[in-house]
Amino acid sequence: MLLIEADGKALLAEHGIAIPAGHLVSAADVIAPPADAGPWMVKAQVPIGGRGKAGGVRQCGTPDDVAAAVRGMLGGRLKGHAVEACLIEQVAGGAECYLALMVDPPSYGVRVIYLAGGGMDVEQGADTDHAGHVCAPELAAIAATLDGVLAGEPEAFRAQIAETGRKLADMLLSRELALAEINPLFVSDAGCVAGDAKVVVDLNAVDRQPRIAELIAARPSIYLDANRKLTEGFDYVEIDPEGEIGLVTTGAGLSMMLIDEMSARGMKPLNFCDVRSGQLRGSPHRLVRVLEWITSRPSLRVVLVNIFAGITDLGEFAALLAAAVDATPNLRVPVVARLVGRGADEARRILAERRPDIAMEQDLQVALDRIASVLA
Repeated sequence: MLLIEADGKALLAEHGIAIPAGHLVSAADVIAPPADAGPWMVKAQVPIGGRGKAGGVRQCGTPDDVAAAVRGMLGGRLKGHAVEACLIEQVAGGAECYLALMVDPPSYGVRVIYLAGGGMDVEQGADTDHAGHVCAPELAAIAATLDGVLAGEPEAFRAQIAETGRKLADMLLSRELALAEINPLFVSDAGCVAGDAKVVVDLNAVDRQPRIAELIAARPSIYLDANRKLTEGFDYVEIDPEGEIGLVTTGAGLSMMLIDEMSARGMKPLNFCDVRSGQLRGSPHRLVRVLEWITSRPSLRVVLVNIFAGITDLGEFAALLAAAVDATPNLRVPVVARLVGRGADEARRILAERRPDIAMEQDLQVALDRIASVLA
């Protein structure tokens, strides 16, 4: 899960990495003139990359420009996300570079990436997905790798960047992060300053990371999917705020494969979902919650329920699904259910009796064809 820049920078500062002077404003705040000297950057705080090219980052020369930029961003939407807060901070100066540390699952290591250049177009200069060097997930190994990749830099800058990299490594490992990226990292005689922060947290580690849990809980509407997972105990991730197909699915891998297949057919799935049907325990609560979240999106046109049963008894699931649909009066779009596995015949009988409006299909391609006909 990607943190907003302000929260990512808060973690950087807690690990001794300098950040520009600044403050966060929300729609409820009075936009006071910045206390620090300008010029300033105004940045929309949404948990997604590419804000600059989408108009969510503006440089301002006067306090009036700052106020106008904030008013223009707050309350709007950026790349499908509501802008509820803006970060106002001083413009940093110096040579720009790119520094990132990320978990590299295939090697059970950490990938160290350094580029002698930074900014929005850094990806055009290098394939950052395959650049860098992989090392053991240990502070000493990361520090040694950094020393190697920085060998060609001027001596004064090399020491500063290496020190920042060691602090970034401590943050990555101690916070159990998936990614810690600074782009651009400004380097000058005065030291290094993080111009931006891209920090991806591992939600599976939140139980061991009270500071991360605190950041997530403090912004329930910005980190909506993460708060859902932490409070409800299962995974629901909105992948397209303007998606047309709501998904009630189980099994992370199967759900991702379904999303890929639908996307390949030009369909627009709204969400990923691993409802963990084996943990429903006779209650429709989880299904009701998923349907409530799905039906909150005005773009919704159809719901697909796709359950491949192993532990789950589909007869019991069908009864819970019928109860959940009954309890969701805002569900006014067609529902297609593909229920395959143990108890499928009983599930078909129960739905035919209790919710004959739910179309049951066993073959996935037939189910997708039915959805395509709804969308046509």
